Amino acid sequence: MFTHSTQKVLPKKRYAEEDGWEYLEEGTLKLSRTAYVCMTCVHFRYSCDRHCHTLLICRAHQRLIPQGSHLTSRCPLWHKNYEGKSRICPDAA
Repeated sequence: MFTHSTQKVLPKKRYAEEDGWEYLEEGTLKLSRTAYVCMTCVHFRYSCDRHCHTLLICRAHQRLIPQGSHLTSRCPLWHKNYEGKSRICPDAA
């Protein structure tokens, strides 16, 4: 009788490089009462860490944004997101 054992090979799982980033320093973000907040900025991105927690990312600062601050704050590096011609932010939709 022929015995053949197979071993399942799983691909190496890669996690976002942002997983090791620090949070923005206090005073970097300023409160904003307009639509000019982190979430509508061209530098804003989001990702997940190895525990499936959402990471809010500022690519300009290469730092994490504290939860909730992306909706109410912006920094001096805020820049209009020109993706698409519909005046909405795809990440916010």
